[in-house]
Amino acid sequence: MKQLYISQLNEHLGEALTEEFYLKDIFMKYTKDKGIPYLHLMLQDKTGSLAGRVWENNIEEEYLNLKGKVIKIYGEVLLNSKKFPEFIGWKMEPVTEYEIGRFINGLNEEETKQYLHMLQKQVSLIHHYGFHELVELVLNGQMEKLSEVPVSLHQAGAYNGSLLVQTVSVTSMSIQIMRSQKIYAYHPDLKINYQEDLLIAASLLFGIGTTNLYSPFPEAEKINEYALLPKDTLSIQLIESYSKDLKCFLSIEDKNLLYHMVQSAYKGEYQKPMIREAVILNMAYTTYLRISSQEFFLTENQQKTGTVFIPKLNHYIYLVKRPNGHEGMPEGIPYEAADHMEADLHPEQQ
Repeated sequence: MKQLYISQLNEHLGEALTEEFYLKDIFMKYTKDKGIPYLHLMLQDKTGSLAGRVWENNIEEEYLNLKGKVIKIYGEVLLNSKKFPEFIGWKMEPVTEYEIGRFINGLNEEETKQYLHMLQKQVSLIHHYGFHELVELVLNGQMEKLSEVPVSLHQAGAYNGSLLVQTVSVTSMSIQIMRSQKIYAYHPDLKINYQEDLLIAASLLFGIGTTNLYSPFPEAEKINEYALLPKDTLSIQLIESYSKDLKCFLSIEDKNLLYHMVQSAYKGEYQKPMIREAVILNMAYTTYLRISSQEFFLTENQQKTGTVFIPKLNHYIYLVKRPNGHEGMPEGIPYEAADHMEADLHPEQQ
């Protein structure tokens, strides 16, 4: 049974360990100086990934057949020449009884149910018949993939279901930004109403093309035929493929505005969106990515305290260990968090 997670292994450097991991990859390599053969391992659990190796004198022929399986590995964690931790294995064997959720990043059944519930609530806010039907067609057609695929293969979005989380979160942020502008940024000379239906539809669909870009964990790889296309192009292609089945009328202008919104979500600041709603979606998506990325590195470095420089962020983050009172809290979306998500909706929609 699994006892230690990858995020905890820095506390056990040099200790003899017997632990279970998902063996994401394994292949033969050779040292640069003397050409000594060894097996390179990529170990994974729900807290992250860890490189490992098995030296020549401990290699067994059947080890290469363990790729894609949960294994028990005997060995120790040491720092390599670049000061990164590696698991040096002495022996490996397959595990037949395990809980896959301990090894593969992803939403559990209850979390998925809560996010899908919020997704449907957000769809119900669209009153434009054409946009509403198009969103339902696309989301219903892609629902299984939407609930399973990661947003990326690295860092914050590298877990099953992260596309669903991103979609709900960015839509929620877009709605809140728009409403705060309407209520608190009022100017008597500004009388142009926000296109709420366009904003919500675009927020729900801008990332949908990712369903055709990656396969879910544990395989977790790019789908070759789509790998060369950017995410906005993938989303527009997918939306267009469903638009031919529309029964409600959706004008060419409305579709073009929707596609402009999708493209604007991924644009940098130097590429200016043409309409306010596109600015809001771009802000919501960019903010979500930056916060999620920082949360990822906070988790990755949770054993440290104080100010820590993260090269991949090119930025410092400040780390404080959680008080003991937070230990043992259940993972996932607390019900009170779900209640806050509900508050994003109009009262009549709750």
